[in-house]
Amino acid sequence: MTYGEHFNQVIALTAANVKSRYRKTFAGFIWVVLNPIMMFGAQSLAFKTFLKIQVPNFYIFLLGGLLPWIFIIQTIDMTVSMLQGSGQILKSFKLHPLTLLWSQVLDNLVNFLFAFLILLIALFFGEAEVTRFIVLLPVGVLILIWGVSSMCWYLSILQIFYKDVRYVVQFVTSMMFFLTPIFYPASYIPEQYRYLVNFNPFYALIEPIRATIYNPSEEQITWAFTRGIICCLVFSFLAILNWRTKKNDFYLQI
Repeated sequence: MTYGEHFNQVIALTAANVKSRYRKTFAGFIWVVLNPIMMFGAQSLAFKTFLKIQVPNFYIFLLGGLLPWIFIIQTIDMTVSMLQGSGQILKSFKLHPLTLLWSQVLDNLVNFLFAFLILLIALFFGEAEVTRFIVLLPVGVLILIWGVSSMCWYLSILQIFYKDVRYVVQFVTSMMFFLTPIFYPASYIPEQYRYLVNFNPFYALIEPIRATIYNPSEEQITWAFTRGIICCLVFSFLAILNWRTKKNDFYLQI
């Protein structure tokens, strides 16, 4: 099967996912987009108003961390067990497992982009200042998509062979929400522990987006993009290696 045929399958499955999600729902797409927006509002109220976290332009800062985090966690949660539950489909049709995974990633990406752009435009009309670095925002989004797809590919294959992977992932991500500088800056972390941020893959994928919209500088963006690309390369290598070593037994396990 050619790359063009794989691409057409991904687009068709993505469209089918979107249609099935919103079929027979009242304003279904609006509710899905409102979910991250409402979470953003609740987090803003909790951390800015109640806890009084002193971060300049806090709403832009939170936007650059929270919505990419929601996209990462929702996508991982939806895809970890996807291949395990799609065994009959994969055995019955000429369909690469990666095609199924990509269709789910793109489905979630649509929701993320709509919510993110709505909030971004609203905030830029308010307190934020648009800089020339905003043109690099699509590059940050591409790094996010690449990294999340690689993570999901690696974890979904592991789940086929080790059935408790999804429980471990849920446990780890629930802890990492508080250990990742999402609603607080990395400068809040005690200096002796700050080096750990460099080994946080979630932060590595979030920071390229935040760096382009929140107090951007050439040095900050260069470091964020470099770290993000390294994270993507590592997970891509792990995912490809994992698939190549396990693909012969893959269809026997699903």
